[in-house]
Order: sequence, then structure tokens, then C-alpha cells
Amino acid sequence: MNFTRGESHVLESVVAAAQLLGVDLDAKQQAQFQRYRELIELRSKQFNLTGHKTWDKIREELFIRSLRVLSPAGGNVPTPEWFAGKRAIDIGTGAGIPGMIMKIALPDLQMTLLDSIGKRTNFLIEVANELELTGLEIINGRAEDLGQERGHREQYDVVVARAVARLAELAELTIPFAKVGGTVILPKSQGVQDEVEEAAAAAELLGTAPALVLEVDKPGTSPPDDMVYWMKISTTHREFPRRVGIPHQSPLILQSDDE
Repeated sequence: MNFTRGESHVLESVVAAAQLLGVDLDAKQQAQFQRYRELIELRSKQFNLTGHKTWDKIREELFIRSLRVLSPAGGNVPTPEWFAGKRAIDIGTGAGIPGMIMKIALPDLQMTLLDSIGKRTNFLIEVANELELTGLEIINGRAEDLGQERGHREQYDVVVARAVARLAELAELTIPFAKVGGTVILPKSQGVQDEVEEAAAAAELLGTAPALVLEVDKPGTSPPDDMVYWMKISTTHREFPRRVGIPHQSPLILQSDDE
């Protein structure tokens, strides 16, 4: 695929962002990012894929900000190499954020994209076909249902979800997918500590160690993210996740004795 000078210039920032994380995008991957961008712009005109309509916003808020999930923050926090050969799932992926970005950047990553809206999953199937991606599963469904299925329950090394709910609700929608020893990674806007404390009892009940929260401000020029990490240390009780809608209506929040 040949790029115009302008396209080549703006794509260079995506390449540089990936390099900052230790990921070198080859010509094929760069072409995949470019085509993905074109498909997002094209299909967003037909139905609401994302609120970001310009290439500048797509590049910064969707592409580069999604790469932060791969940020090498040190210690037990995953680096790009840590993801190699892992099985991951993106809950409530929407237009493929961040799961599709992770898959293009790390082709060996076995990725499942889950969304409840058929138009979005149909779009993702189109993207997968156009980009000739393998090792990618796209599912139209609800986390509450899929999280109870044998082929998906406690089968993933990495579980991600971006901006789909508060942490107390996300805990029940994500943790049941992680195998013991797996990690749930949740990018959130800054100032997440109240949510972390609110969700602490739920995370413990569902089988994780206390959350690790790290500020990640690179790559890109978007505001810093608070990256929330939950490490799965014990199996999740069969009761969870509960039926569709219940985690949203009645999240697992510890009530005080006088309530």
C-alpha cells in the first residue's frame, strides 16, 4: 500500500509510539493500521462507531492511547514481550479499542474481541478480513453469558476493557475470564482511586489480589491514564458473573453496617 506524504507523516507518530514500547511495526503492520483507520472513518459515517471523527483524534485517542496497555512499567506489570503467545480478550471492544490495536501491534497475540452490538462486531469482522488477521476471534454477545461458557471462563492470560463501566461493575464482567495467574488490565482516566476502593471487595470476592494502579502518560499526547491491574490468584465462584444486567444494576459493592 502506498501512502501520501501526509498519511506517511501521521503514521510515523504511530510507528514512533510503538517503538517507544519496544514494538517495531513492519511495513505490513503499518499498512494494516492505515487501512484500519480508513475503515473506521468510512463506517463511522454509516453508524456510530466512535465519537472521534478526525484522523488526528483517531490516531491519538484510539491508536496511540490503546498502545499504552502494552506499556513496560516495570516489576510485575506486563511488557510487550510478556504478551507473546498469550491469549487475551477485550470486553466491550466497540470499534476494536484496545484489542484490535493490540492484535495489529503484536500479531502472535491470540485475541478475542467481544461486543454486544451486532453492527460493531460486523465491522470488526470486515476489518479482520481486510487486514488478513489470524488468531483473532470476534464474538457478538454479553460478558455475563460468555463468562459462564467453558471455552471462555477462566481461559485467558490477559483481560482488557476500556471505559465501559465503573470498576465495581467491570470486576464482575472481566475477572471471571482470567485464568489463575492471569491479569486484568483496565485503562481508566486519572483520579480512579475512589473507584478502586469501591471495587476492592468485589475484586477480592472474584479472586484477585489487591489492585495495582500506575499512571501511564506515554506514548502520545493524550492526558495520562491510570492503569488498573488485577492479578487473578484464585478461581471465581460459579455464581459469577450473574445474569445479564445484574452487574450493572447491582454491582458487588460492600455495604456498611448501618446501610
